[in-house]
Amino acid sequence: MRLFITKIWNWWDVWLLKWCAFLFGIAAGAYFHAAVLPYVWVVLVVAVLLAIRPAIAYWKK
Repeated sequence: MRLFITKIWNWWDVWLLKWCAFLFGIAAGAYFHAAVLPYVWVVLVVAVLLAIRPAIAYWKK
């Protein structure tokens, strides 16, 4: 399996990947903030769920 594959992405895969990166950035950047701290795991789970489909589409043959 090659790590870097040239692929033409669907718009929804790009959208999901961008939201994943956005939510992960929120969780990492606001981890110590009192208002976000109780919801860190929720944000991280949503980020992982949004990243699953683009990852499958990327490595799918």
